[in-house]
This record gives sequence, structure tokens and C-alpha cells, in this order.
Amino acid sequence: MSAGAWLRWVFISSTIIGGGVLMMRATVPTEEEFYNKLSPELKREMDKIIRQREGSQTMKERLNEAGEKDQIVWGDQLSNRPNTSSDFGPSGFGGTRRF
Repeated sequence: MSAGAWLRWVFISSTIIGGGVLMMRATVPTEEEFYNKLSPELKREMDKIIRQREGSQTMKERLNEAGEKDQIVWGDQLSNRPNTSSDFGPSGFGGTRRF
């Protein structure tokens, strides 16, 4: 193949891939837009799931801290978690944080 054919192939491929990325960004809603479009029942359910995930993360953090200090952790110590009332945590919509 000649250099012109390769350049044409690179240009066409880049145009197709770039067009797909732009189309995806234009049509896929953000996490906050998606949450705002939910019905009230689904919002309550999602808030419940977010609170459960935040609570389980707090429990993991407490267990890791106790493991580093070589301490014994009792179940009643883990149930005293802080009450969080925000819909979105520092990482956005529930479940988007990767550890």
C-alpha cells in the first residue's frame, strides 16, 4: 500500500471513532441527570442503596484500622456509624467509586 492509502485509512478510522465518542457523550446522560429523572419511589430506593454502601465502606474502614492496630472488634462497635443524609457522596452517584 502506498503512503496515501495509509493516511486515508487513518483519517477515516479516526473520523469513525471520534464520531462514535462524540455521539455517546451527546446521548448518554450524566449520573446526576439520570438520578433527577427517576421516579420518587426509585429515588428512595436508590438513596437507601447509597446509604447501605456508605455504611458498608465505613465498616470496612473500621475493620482495616483495627487490623492494623491488632485490636479485637466487636459487632456493637461497628453498628455506630455516622448518619449521612446527602444524596451524592464525594464520588458522585452510588457505586461509582473503585477501590
